[in-house]
Amino acid sequence: MNRCWVLLGLIVVLGHAANGAIEIACDYPGGNVRVIDIDEKSGVVKVAPDLRDTVGNWFHFDFTVTGADGKKLSFRFPEGGFPYISSLGPAISADGGRSWRWLNQDGRRHEPANRFDYVFDEKESSVRFAMSIPYSQKDWDDFMKAYRENPDVKFETLCKSQSGQRDVELVRVPCRGKARYLMVLTARHHACETTGNPPMEGAFAELMSGSKDGNWLRDHADCVFVPFMDKDGVEAGDQGKNRKPWDYNRDYLKGRYTSVRALKDLIVRDSVGKRIVFLDLHSPFVRSFKECPEQDQVFSFGLTHALQNARWNDFRRNWIETQKGGGLRYTGAYDIQAGTGHAAITEKAVREGFAGSHHWVSMLENCCLSTCVEFGYSLCGGVNSIAGMRELGMNMMKAVARTVSIEPKRSN
Repeated sequence: MNRCWVLLGLIVVLGHAANGAIEIACDYPGGNVRVIDIDEKSGVVKVAPDLRDTVGNWFHFDFTVTGADGKKLSFRFPEGGFPYISSLGPAISADGGRSWRWLNQDGRRHEPANRFDYVFDEKESSVRFAMSIPYSQKDWDDFMKAYRENPDVKFETLCKSQSGQRDVELVRVPCRGKARYLMVLTARHHACETTGNPPMEGAFAELMSGSKDGNWLRDHADCVFVPFMDKDGVEAGDQGKNRKPWDYNRDYLKGRYTSVRALKDLIVRDSVGKRIVFLDLHSPFVRSFKECPEQDQVFSFGLTHALQNARWNDFRRNWIETQKGGGLRYTGAYDIQAGTGHAAITEKAVREGFAGSHHWVSMLENCCLSTCVEFGYSLCGGVNSIAGMRELGMNMMKAVARTVSIEPKRSN
């Protein structure tokens, strides 16, 4: 676990704050900050994400400030044009992470992207700031409590984490009949990408809801959920993106990581005689910018395989329909069409090393549908909340069921 305590004007390692001093801590699951400088007189706190083994720059931070009751602090990230703060500012919790709001909860765009100010209420003795709404093991465990006694839900271990210190869990819902499909949902190939987990919760809830779409999947598919592919990184608060010596989501040819090897083995083994449906849930860049407006939206990726791409378009149309009237928006307008952007990945490129999980699955002969879905950090066509993100996942799962149920009409 990370250890980080910083007193105003003095960095302390494995220490305790004096009475009344301002303390910055990140010693909890997902915590991350590097304190560069503190100017006690002006109240300016210069901070940066702790990159650890990430190559280049990235933006995940999650830290708690105590002892600033009634004060105003200005948190400043490095200059140079790289954005560190989401389009709505940081996510903020004043109750120990039980509830979250955005600095600009009204949806106004936060500028600049490397600084925010905060006035602490007289009663705010501890406030947590994060780049996105955090999500770690405890959050998943809390969600799954409602299903622990359900005999239809199987709690298993995919493998040990890369460090060998943690279990990489999976949750399985076996088919109630003869399975024609293996459906697999994964998240957190990149440790900091927290917005994939609430939609996974929603997808699981829809599956178990007794709805028409959920029941269709229960009757036709073996369903597997892996919430934390980079389990060590999630708990340690790592960036995870562009990790040295290899990015988890670019490891599907070599299989350097225990969870990647185990997932590949599971998919190949458990899909014998079945068609594969695979959704890998991610978060995009930190905020939208002129060249990439999709970053504050929900979007997914088309594939070069013509029939799979046709099913992807079926999925898109179904999701647009199921999400109509939802608190957040999915319109399909920001999806990356096959042959463009990150969807311009050829089979040759995959074989030579650019093998994201959904690319690798798409090359299996029995693949029906495989895509990566990205959920913006603070905006998905509306202001993000856990409830709104779950709703997106529920409607995504409905779209999967409606797409796969008509799949036999398409040629293999």
